[in-house]
Amino acid sequence: MAHGDLRDFLSDLESRGQLVRLGESVSVDLELAAVLRRITYAGGPAVLFESTREGTLPAVGNLFGSWGRVELAAGGDPYPALSSALGSLPTRPPSGISGAIRSIGDLSRLSRVAPRTVRSGPVREVPWDEVDLLRLPAIRQWPGEPGRFLTMGITFVRGKGGALDFGYYRLQVLGRDSLIMHWMPWRRGAAYGEESRQVAIVFGPDPVTMLMAGVPVPHPMDKALVVGMLRGEGLELVRGETVDVEYPARSELVIEGELTGETALEGPFGDHAGVYSAARPYPVVRVRAIFSRRDPVIPVTVTGRPVLEDGNIIRFGERAALAFVQQLLPEVVDLHMPPAGLGYLTLVSIRKRYPGHAMRVAAALWALSPLYHKLTVVLDSDVDLRDPTSVTYAISANVNPGRDIRVVDGYPTEELDPSTPTPGFGSKACVDATRKLPEEYGGAEYPGDLVAPPEVEELARRISESILGGGRA
Repeated sequence: MAHGDLRDFLSDLESRGQLVRLGESVSVDLELAAVLRRITYAGGPAVLFESTREGTLPAVGNLFGSWGRVELAAGGDPYPALSSALGSLPTRPPSGISGAIRSIGDLSRLSRVAPRTVRSGPVREVPWDEVDLLRLPAIRQWPGEPGRFLTMGITFVRGKGGALDFGYYRLQVLGRDSLIMHWMPWRRGAAYGEESRQVAIVFGPDPVTMLMAGVPVPHPMDKALVVGMLRGEGLELVRGETVDVEYPARSELVIEGELTGETALEGPFGDHAGVYSAARPYPVVRVRAIFSRRDPVIPVTVTGRPVLEDGNIIRFGERAALAFVQQLLPEVVDLHMPPAGLGYLTLVSIRKRYPGHAMRVAAALWALSPLYHKLTVVLDSDVDLRDPTSVTYAISANVNPGRDIRVVDGYPTEELDPSTPTPGFGSKACVDATRKLPEEYGGAEYPGDLVAPPEVEELARRISESILGGGRA
């Protein structure tokens, strides 16, 4: 059963001993972030900071610091539910009466999970008489940062065609009524924002929406629809009071704002790669209005050398992404982005059918999202991507570097990647660790795997189990 909102999730966590309330006040300047990092690295619980020295609203962090909490938030592994839902979407006009009946059933299921707009919601309970961003627990995490940042705001934006997109973009607070929006130019949200100039920045919607905010969804798929697929019920949205943007009605707080057309220097910021990202100009947002629930709680997240909370969000994203990728590339068996790999390292296994198949799959992944897959390792379908021994063996045995490592230069990348001297512009690499077909192996057959006859393996299994079990053959 989906959690109705963040408060429902927090109550569930507290009943399970997975949420701790901290009564001691800490500063949003360095201290709160340092506490959260230590607790996250140690595998500790979510923490509700009931007060800060600066008198801000309460903050909650480390919500997704364990995979168990992610699964609790998502109702389990997201892949099976999303794969099933995507597979049931109608993709062609119905043929005949029976096809039309099936199509009606598909549309009925779709309507249950589609987002719907409601007249009002808890997020609009309290209109703020005075706009004051300094009341929010914006944090300074590292001493080299120039100011305070809102780290877990979800920016909702609508394009001219009516499509709604949302995602995490860090927000540097400039003053009581303005902030800087850090979004990369190739992101869908940035394109929509340039068109509409209106944004709604949401804090603390339901936990599935929070998780999906960190997952790129292929155009033109509506991310709010995907949230409904995972929740099993449609997301309730309320239209903005001062902006033409919908956002989750049961959120804790929303900032409605407009892009002024100006830019300001943002950063440096201590990022998830464990280094400072460079200061660069990004768009300025002027706040039009703030609304909230009574006694709102504001989520925060922290960055630093992995693995922190974002590692589990990446893990959630890989499971959701697999469902999308398999719709486009049915030959893909599995996908794994190790949490410590920052989303830059991707392992993908395929049912290989033709020469160059590995490179084609890697190129398709790069096209889906420049943010991820900087180093893409393609392996055969029988390789367990989560078993380091299996992966290491396949790479070591099957890769001839001069033939099997392909580098594509001059490609969009994540701006936070410290390896590229020009932010947002670098290269991608495909490592083909599959067994080679004759066309890829000079016309010769690739050496076969060592396989014992089945009857010998069965005999060996029976005898070894008796020995290892302490019995006699």
